[in-house]
This record gives sequence, C-alpha cells and structure tokens, in this order.
Amino acid sequence: MPKVLVLPDHIASQIAAGEVVERPASVVKELVENSVDAGATEIEIAISHDCRDIRIADNGYGMEPEDAVLAFQRHATSKLRTAEDLWSLNTLGFRGEAIPSIASISKFICYTRTHDAAVGTRVETADGQLKAVEVGCAPGTVMEIQDLFYNTPARLKFMKKAATEFGHIEETVQSLAISYPQVAFTLLNNGDVALRTSGQNDLARTIVEAKFFTGKERLVEVVHGTDISTGGGAEKILQIKGYLAKPTHFRGDRKGILTIVNGRAVRCPLTLKALDYAFSDLIPRGRYPLAVVVLEIDPGQVDVNIHPTKKELKYSHGNEIYLTIQRALGRALREESMAAAQAARAEHARLIAQESQNSNLSAEAYNGSFNSVAFVQETAGQSTEQISFRDSLNYQTSAKEAIPQAYSAASGGGPESPHSTPMHASAYNYNYDSDAQSTAQRQYALEKEIEKELFDYSADPKTLPEAGQIFLQATENSLETEFYSLPADWKIVGYLHNTYIFVETATGLEIIEQHIAHERTLYERLLAKQTTAGRISDNSQKLIVSAPLSLSPEQIETLRLSQNALATLGFVFEFDAAGNVSVTEIPLELASVNYAPVIQKLIDDLATVDATNLELEATKSIACQSAIKNGMPLGQRDILKLLSDWLKTERNDTCPHGRPVRLKFSMDDLFQMFHPA
Repeated sequence: MPKVLVLPDHIASQIAAGEVVERPASVVKELVENSVDAGATEIEIAISHDCRDIRIADNGYGMEPEDAVLAFQRHATSKLRTAEDLWSLNTLGFRGEAIPSIASISKFICYTRTHDAAVGTRVETADGQLKAVEVGCAPGTVMEIQDLFYNTPARLKFMKKAATEFGHIEETVQSLAISYPQVAFTLLNNGDVALRTSGQNDLARTIVEAKFFTGKERLVEVVHGTDISTGGGAEKILQIKGYLAKPTHFRGDRKGILTIVNGRAVRCPLTLKALDYAFSDLIPRGRYPLAVVVLEIDPGQVDVNIHPTKKELKYSHGNEIYLTIQRALGRALREESMAAAQAARAEHARLIAQESQNSNLSAEAYNGSFNSVAFVQETAGQSTEQISFRDSLNYQTSAKEAIPQAYSAASGGGPESPHSTPMHASAYNYNYDSDAQSTAQRQYALEKEIEKELFDYSADPKTLPEAGQIFLQATENSLETEFYSLPADWKIVGYLHNTYIFVETATGLEIIEQHIAHERTLYERLLAKQTTAGRISDNSQKLIVSAPLSLSPEQIETLRLSQNALATLGFVFEFDAAGNVSVTEIPLELASVNYAPVIQKLIDDLATVDATNLELEATKSIACQSAIKNGMPLGQRDILKLLSDWLKTERNDTCPHGRPVRLKFSMDDLFQMFHPA
C-alpha cells in the first residue's frame, strides 16, 4: 500500500484554512474584501455568538448561479487569468482560497443575486457537502458563517475571549473603512452598532467615524505626487496622501499608524521608518505618532503575493519609495506650521497697516527706511524680573503715543506715566538730537551685550539693564528697532515663577514654558545652519587650555564609541594614560557658554540612542543645554522676543524631545473644570 496519499479536498481546505483563517477577524477581512471587489457601496457586518457567528451583507454586483457554486471550489477566482495578472492587480482578493477555506471550518450559507436577475441563489455547505437552490433575495450578496471552528476543536480552544476577538474584528473593519471611504460600513456586535461610516468619500471624516482618531486631534494633511526612477530611464508615479496628527498627539505603540497601499491595509516597514524619522525630533523617544498614509503606486512595482493573509508586500524600488515618503511627510509637517506662521504674520501686518492709516501716517513714511519698532519700558525702581502684567496692556499702541515717550527717556527724561507705557509701537520718523542718539546707541550696545544672538542668560539677573531703560537701535537718520510680532488676538496676562507665560487668546488660555519654547527655537536655528547633518557649523574653536571632563567609566566608554561621530560635529577629545578625558576643540557656537556640562549631558544622551541618530540627538542635546532654564527671570522685552522667535519656527508645538511647548485651554475646557458634569 503506498505511503503517499492525495488528501481529500475538504481536509486540504482545512489545512489551507490554518494559514488564511487565523481567527474570526480573518473571516471578516476575507469576506469584506470580496464585497469591496464586487463594487459594494454599503456593507454590513453582524457579529454574534462569541464571534463564532458572522453575517456579511453587501449591495455589490452579486453572482450568477454557476459562479456562486464555483466560488466554493479551491483556487476558483474571477480576478486572475494568467500569471502576469499578478503584476497588475486592482483587486484585494485573487487567490481563490478564502471562501473554500472558511467553508471547510464552519457552516456556511451564501445568498446572492445579480441586479438584473429575477431570483437569486442559495448555496449551503457543511462537512464538505454543498447544496445550491434558487431563492428570492435582495440584489447583492449575503454570507452567513455559523459555528466557526466547530469541526476543528484545536483551533476553537485557542480562541480568546469574545471581547478580545471582537476588538480584532473592529480593527479589521476600521482599516477597511478607511481604505475605502467611499463605502458605507456598519459593524454590529450582538445587534448593537459598534462602528458606522457614512461613505461620503471624505478620508478625514472617515478616520474619525471609524474611531481610528478621536476627532480632537489637530491634523496635518499630506498630499504629494512624484515620479520615481525605475531604471532604464522609466518613471512611475507615486502618489501619497493621508493625515498626520500634530506632534502633541502620540501613543506608546504603533496601533495609531495605518498604511494603505493601492487600497490594501498592510504592514509597511518603509512608512514606519519614514514616520520615525519625520517625528524623531517632535515626539518623545519610545512614542509613536498617529498617522494614516495612503500610497498609490503602479501595481507592477509592488508584490503582494508574499504572505497568505496579504498583510505584507515588497517594493521593486524600496529606497526611492522610502525617500519619497520621508520627504513628503517632513514637508507636510513643516509646510503646515509655516502656513500658520505666515497667516499670523499677515494678520499682524494688516493690523499694523490699518493702525498706520488710522494714525494718518503716509505710506511712504511707513514703508521707508524704518523697520517696525519694539519698545519696553519698566517702572523705575523695579528690576527686570519683577514684571507686572495688566489687562490694559496694549501691544499695538499707536506711534504717536510711543515715540515721544521713547524720545523723552532717551534724552534723559522719564515718561509721564510709566504704568501706561506700551510694549509695542509702530514705526515713526522722529528727528532726535545728538545727545538722544548717543544715549540710544549706548543702550543698543548694552542690549546686544546682554542678549547676544541666542539669549545668553547665564549672567546674574542683577546685571541686567536697570528698570526704566528703553532699547533702541539708532541709525544715522532714523529710529530703527526690531518688532516682536505676536498673533493679533494674543495678550500676555501673567508670568508664573519665572517659568510659565500665560497668554489670553480669542478662544481661551495658553500656557507656554519658556525653556521648551527656547529649546525648539534654538534647535531649528541649529538645523538651519547645518551643512553637514548634525554639524552646528563648519568652524571649530581650539581651546588654549584643554578642559578636563569629570566622567564616569560608563561615560568614558560611551565617548570612546561616539568619538568619531562627535568629531564630525566639531568636538575633539584627548585621552591620557590614566584614563582621564579632556576636550581640546569644540564647535564655535559653544565657545561662549559653559560647555563642560553641555558635553557631559550630551554623552549621557548618546548612551541610549542608535548610532544612526547620533548627530540628530547631539543637536537636540546642545539646543536643550543652551536654552534658558526655567526659573531664570525674563524682562518684558525678553518674553516678547522669546514668544516671537518661537512662533516663527516651522514646528513649534513640541520641543525636539517631544515635550509640549504649550498647553491650550478653551473657554469650554475652563468652564468644565469649574462646573464638572
């Protein structure tokens, strides 16, 4: 008797079902994909009996009687004719395994009818036996699966609790609904609606309806189309669209990321890697963004036939596709922030122009050789850290009020009413005498000494300018000072413990932490200056006397491993025979700060990062260590400059390490805090 036997079809189907049908969610996925391929615009999925009974109804094309019977045969499909069709797939299903595999491990009933047929077909199968009869039914197809795994007790034993299995079903329907926003999905759990989408072909709306996002996230839209090189001079179009949640929203896992390629929700390592890169300096390490990324690419550049469940794929030109995705995501994040900043600046410019017109200033005087002006004047006898914010502060006070006060103080006099001195004033042409000009020049020199380019607040606050001084930049024939612009509806109403800046807005309250805001500002400036990734500048400063570093053995080992990478950033270290370490060369930008603790913190940060991200992490660390610290007192002018510079950065919601720069409270949020339901 031969030892090798051909298995009966129903046993072979059960074996195949072990690959195709992992759990009830697999059944839902395969059958709903068939409904989508059948052109359905409405699909209802009903789950009951601890997820062992599944009913899927659609209004698709339906099947002719002979097709309905053939659909239960292994490897029977309407979606392929030749092997070459695998490289031009426009359908979700194609193997012809799903229906016979599911039928082999359940009691399966199918009702189907085409839209032009008078009657439909009922096909019933159980234990390998199939029966087909004519029946009256609605156009479309209804698949009823009962007692799933009834004849495979081993698989039934490994089913999880009903709530767990339904959670997987819900995730499956979520991804399908988002992949096809033009289709209305309804998911029922024991008769109760668990999920419903409208089918309005609105991706952003569908993402919320499918409960993938809560609807409270601030979203950034991704729209990108480009050619990718496929070799031999051929070019193929790659279209990318989708939505990213702003960096203030993130998760501890990747379940908030969905990648859809040619209508198929898949695990895509390229998208995950591109998202990690795009958000690497926007969210905390070990956290992941919320994103829906939809790719449309020539099917000939993708192989979807590498996994039984079709959840994975391969790209013909993975590197080019990855770079395109990475750039598209990064550009979307930057352009959204830039657009918001530009809109704020445009609104501010409109208000300034309107104020100038109301003040009867001519266009020539306003647009001449004068920049906008910023004035800060504090009450005599107060030090700069003692700030009194009042509701009546007017940041757009007219020039007619501000300039005479400025001139009076610059020429040795004081303002008549210190408490009413404005923070901001528009440009105004005022010819002041040489004594006033000399005073203004001295004040400007003092300002630059104190402020420098990147806010050097390492000095004792007591050495800051005396209260009552006004900062002016004098030119030969005009008064010229930088204008620190804030959104038109912003009003600074408080400064808490030299750390938190309270701002009243049109919609409520914002609280900004000064250290994090400055850290983001410095980080963006450092990145903008880099010609080599991670390199602050092309210039280094050799130290006259090398500076010893007090490092632990672990830190010394980290430094040895990172020494070459740090050298590209402008750092040079010496190791002596006793194991001591000194720094002999540093980036030029660190030459004026206390760089020893900066280097030590940098080494600590590098101990926990991947070598490929070392340069970026080094830039983060330098920005963090160079930023003003919480508790350092700032004057009114410094606060205005800090906020103005921070708002101009392209990505200002979080610091490079992912901490939120500001917290927003709408009027409704505040009301709910005091009047909980």
